[in-house]
Amino acid sequence: MPQYIDLSRTIQSGMPVYPGDRPVELEQIASFQEEGHSNFLLTTGMHAGTHIDGPMHLSGSLIRISDLPISHFACNGYLLNVVGQKTIHLQEQQVHHLPPGSALLLYTGFDSYFDEKAYYEAYPALSEESAHLLANKQIRMIGMDSPSPDYAPFNVHKILMEKQILIIENLTNLAALTPFKEFELLAFPLKLRADSSPVRVVARISDRSTR
Repeated sequence: MPQYIDLSRTIQSGMPVYPGDRPVELEQIASFQEEGHSNFLLTTGMHAGTHIDGPMHLSGSLIRISDLPISHFACNGYLLNVVGQKTIHLQEQQVHHLPPGSALLLYTGFDSYFDEKAYYEAYPALSEESAHLLANKQIRMIGMDSPSPDYAPFNVHKILMEKQILIIENLTNLAALTPFKEFELLAFPLKLRADSSPVRVVARISDRSTR
């Protein structure tokens, strides 16, 4: 039987958000005891918690996240351990095995700072040279357990988005993937006419995933 590993943050009121973004509010607006049914109201930007950046986010693209085919969000995934690297410089030998259309997750370990100020101020960044390397590999998605692969002016975002490479941010629990050489990555966004979307990211582990 396959194993499923959840790599997503729980959405809740007051969760950390990127500096300057509106706070997340999740409010119960009806209860079974009083109204005979339960209902909640969620107010959030598209970049709170675990989310996926689409091509429209930091480019002139008009492609919204809902325009992409559903098949785009499921592919073979690979994990690369980059814990302790302040600036991530990828080498060809580290990514030579990535087939076109796959996903690369960068395990930085920085998710442990999620509730601290440092999470949005001192996170590891991917070098522009590394972004070009991944763009040439024609991967489909890249994900990190941090708020962003880069800082303003967000050149790494732009390099990846020019090649239609989606970016998953604020992942967690990537340490659970370290025993596996590959897995199926499932990262389905909401069908929103927006630049990006919250996403439930899951790794599906099969027998062939074991090292």
